[in-house]
Amino acid sequence: MNVFFYLNTEEETEIVTFYDLEANPFKLGDEVNLSIDELYPAEYSKYNDHYKKVFIEDNEELRKKFNRKKIKLVREGKYVSFKTAQKPSITIEYHCDIVDS
Repeated sequence: MNVFFYLNTEEETEIVTFYDLEANPFKLGDEVNLSIDELYPAEYSKYNDHYKKVFIEDNEELRKKFNRKKIKLVREGKYVSFKTAQKPSITIEYHCDIVDS
């Protein structure tokens, strides 16, 4: 099961994605506190310079937008994908609003 969080904007800004979850710990109406950790050199040192820069910039952008913010899950979409030669998969999308603390 994959779970996606999107900020309710015209562009549906992606907040975070969880892949291969065994169970969904979230439900509609939940309020979730976000914490975006800093990247450490050991976490990106094995990548080439281009990808290092992308990882660092993307993480900093996420920190600016969402670090220490609280979101509320206000809308949910569920999707099942399958074909005969592979296991089916479930995707749950949560559309979120930022909650003023």
